[in-house]
Amino acid sequence: MNENIFIEKNQEYWKELESLISLFSKNKISAIPSHEIKRFLYLFRTASHHLGYVRTFYPKSNLEKYLNSLVGNAHHHLYTVKKNPWYDFKNFIYHTFPQKFHTYFPFIVSSFFIFLLGIIISFFMVLHDSSSSLYFLPKDLLDSIDFTFSPKQWDYPLMSSQIMINNIRVSLSAFVYGVFLGLGTIYILFLNGCILGALTGMVFLKGDLLLYASLILPHGILELTAIFIAGGGGLIVGKALLIPGKYKRLDYVVKMAKEGVALLLGSVIFLIIAALIEGFFTPLSISPIIKLSFASLTFIGIFLYFLTPYRRK
Repeated sequence: MNENIFIEKNQEYWKELESLISLFSKNKISAIPSHEIKRFLYLFRTASHHLGYVRTFYPKSNLEKYLNSLVGNAHHHLYTVKKNPWYDFKNFIYHTFPQKFHTYFPFIVSSFFIFLLGIIISFFMVLHDSSSSLYFLPKDLLDSIDFTFSPKQWDYPLMSSQIMINNIRVSLSAFVYGVFLGLGTIYILFLNGCILGALTGMVFLKGDLLLYASLILPHGILELTAIFIAGGGGLIVGKALLIPGKYKRLDYVVKMAKEGVALLLGSVIFLIIAALIEGFFTPLSISPIIKLSFASLTFIGIFLYFLTPYRRK
C-alpha cells in the first residue's frame, strides 16, 4: 500500500488517540468515563499494529517517528490506568471473581458435595449413637454447649474478629492443602462437614432446630459458600498436579494456582462479611423467623451476584 494512502486511511485513529492522550494528561483517571478508557485501549492496540506495519514497509520514515512517539505516549497512560488500585479492586469484584466462579463451577460443586458427604455421615452416626459425636467434637466443647441457646452477652468486636480469622484459616487450609494432589483439600472439607453434621445431630436430639438454624444460617450461607469456593481452588491445584495435560507439570501448577488464588481472595471477602453478620447480627434477641428471612436474602444476594456475567452478556 502506498504510504500516503495508508496515512489517509488511518490518520483519523491517530488523531483520536492524540485527543484522548491530551484528555488523560489533564484529568484524573477516576474522572474519565469507562467508555473513553475502553476506546483508548482499542486505539492504543490499533496504533501499535500500525507502527509494526510501518516499520516493515516504510522504515526510517517520518511516519515511523510519529507513530513511535504516539504509541510511547499512549503506553505511559496505559500503565497509569493499570496502577489504579481502586479500579483493579472494582474490576475484581464486578468481573474477575464472578467469571472465575463460573469457569471453575464444577470444582466448587465438587467441594460442596465433599462437605455435604461429611455432614450426612456424621449426622446419621450421631442419630444412631449420640456418643459418636465425640469422634468429631471435643468433649469439653460438647459439655459447654447450651442446647437451649439462651441469650448471652457478647463482645461483638472480639467475637467478629475471632470468627473471621478462624474461617479464613479454614479456607486457606482448604486451598493450600490442594498441593497434596487434592487429598488435603478433600480431608479439610470432609472433616469440617463432619463437625457441622455432628453438631446438627446433637441439636436434633437435644435442642431446638429452628432456633439453631436461625443462629447459624444468617452468616452460615456466606461462610459455607466461601469455604466451598476456596475448596474448589484447592481441587484445581490438585487436578493440575495430577493431570497437567499438554503443559509441563510445574508450569501448569503455577498457572492454575494463580486461578485458585483469585477464588481464594473472593472467598475471603465473603468471609469478612459473614464474620460481621455473625458478630453483630446473629446474637441479637429477635425472632428466629426474622433471622431466617435475612438468611434467605443472603442466599438470593449471592445467587444474583454470580449472575453478573450473564446479565452483562
